[in-house]
Amino acid sequence: MKNSKEKGITLVALVVTVIILLILAGVTINIALSENGLFQRAKNAADRYKVAQTNEQDLLTNLYRELDQYSNIATPTTPTTPTNPPKEGEGPNGKPLVTTVTTTDHETIKAEDKLGNPVTVPGTFKVVEGETVEDGIVIEDADKNQFVWIPVSNINGNNDGNGTGLITRNDGSKVEITLGRYEFANSTQNGKEILKQSGANRSERSDSTKIDSNFYEDTSKEGRPNGGAGAKDLAGFVTSVETNHGYYIARYEASFGSGDAPKESYGSDGNGITHIMTNQKPAIKPTKQDSDDTVHTNGSETSIKAGDLWRYITQEDSSIVCRNMYSNGNESSYVESDLVNSYAWDTAIVYIQKMGHSNYANETCETNGNKDTFKNTGDTGDEVCHIFDMAGNVKEWTTEYSTYTINYLSYECPCVFRGGFYYSSDYCTASRSSGFTAGSNYIIGFRPLLYLK
Repeated sequence: MKNSKEKGITLVALVVTVIILLILAGVTINIALSENGLFQRAKNAADRYKVAQTNEQDLLTNLYRELDQYSNIATPTTPTTPTNPPKEGEGPNGKPLVTTVTTTDHETIKAEDKLGNPVTVPGTFKVVEGETVEDGIVIEDADKNQFVWIPVSNINGNNDGNGTGLITRNDGSKVEITLGRYEFANSTQNGKEILKQSGANRSERSDSTKIDSNFYEDTSKEGRPNGGAGAKDLAGFVTSVETNHGYYIARYEASFGSGDAPKESYGSDGNGITHIMTNQKPAIKPTKQDSDDTVHTNGSETSIKAGDLWRYITQEDSSIVCRNMYSNGNESSYVESDLVNSYAWDTAIVYIQKMGHSNYANETCETNGNKDTFKNTGDTGDEVCHIFDMAGNVKEWTTEYSTYTINYLSYECPCVFRGGFYYSSDYCTASRSSGFTAGSNYIIGFRPLLYLK
């Protein structure tokens, strides 16, 4: 019988193996968890990255603050992630998202854009374009007339400094927009805004509130000794802007709209044509000449057809038809309409420039490519923040008042028109000019203002 021998690991070998494994484990743990171990090194690297990131943001913020002293560039801020993300259809502050306000409910809605900027949408209107105030929020009535929201931070130029009321741009930076009458620097200074009179001191009329030594904003015809139509209710407009954080300006220059055709009557001496506007209303939408019917003539001047841009109209008449827009009907419960005043015109320029279109105050028909080319409303390339033709096409009547007189003719020129027009590069968006109360011609039109009751 042969002897058998079983092979296997000896106890000594097992003990040695265990000891070696324990030594290796200890070395590995020491490498990973010691003061200079892998985990600590990874943690230190992450901390250094966070510090570098914070330093970089601080350097950029300081740089932008220095640049802001010399330009219209806004100081950037780091967007914060809301603790409670907004629900569907709501903005960051829990109000209805403006892009969801698409019905014509008979209710004014306090909404906001996707960045949290307040936008008040009047009852019977709907939002048709724009996700943010920088884009340009466009509302529309039942007749397709359109207006653009002009956001306003305050009426006094005294922001409290903690960011409340500021307007947030698409890049997260914040800007202040004060309701007011402004002068604008020339192109070398990018049209920098110079506040001459805030909405809060609208009742003042002094040398400090004059512009170019001649221009004021008076609230009534009693304050306009030489004639012309003043703002319908300037105090009410300012209060509305403060309460609703903004107002609306017509997206387009006015065209002939609905209502009876304007009529003319003559004074008893046969001189001095008086226009009777009855219930004539302008159209604020792209329109084409869609009729051969003459709706207006002015002596020997060219007849105006339905759908034409509305020119050949005096300042007082343009005021009448603007007020006619929503004087009755469902909209009258929610909005007031009037001819644009100087606060509305100037603040709209400030808004456009603060939204990144620097130097728009000095834009002309030549710089925007429309020189020598008169076009119907909506056909030009002059569009900023969804607003058309403030820099060109035709000049536009406003309710501002001028003390200018042509001495050698003894003619007062109390009526003021703004902006540029299609054949002269001498006039820009911020330009002010004065005219006669009976003045009307082919280069002057108008656009309505809309604000909430």
